[in-house]
Amino acid sequence: MNKICPNCSKEFGGLAKYCTKCGVELTKVPNRCSAMKTALCKDARFADDDVYCAYCGALTTYAVRERQADGNW
Repeated sequence: MNKICPNCSKEFGGLAKYCTKCGVELTKVPNRCSAMKTALCKDARFADDDVYCAYCGALTTYAVRERQADGNW
C-alpha cells in the first residue's frame, strides 16, 4: 500500500515509515474511486486490494497504481 508524506506530499511504497526528505511519519493513502462518477464515490473508501468502485464500476486508485507499475497502460 502506498503512503504519502503529510508535510511535502512525496509518495512512497512498500515498507517506508518516514519521509526521506522531511523525516515526517508517513500516512496511508486511502484506496478510492479513481473516476468519482457519482456523489457516493466522492467519499467512498475501499479495501486496499479492491479493484473496482462499488458505486460506479470505475477502477480504484489501487488498481490504477498497480496497472501503471505493471506497464499495462
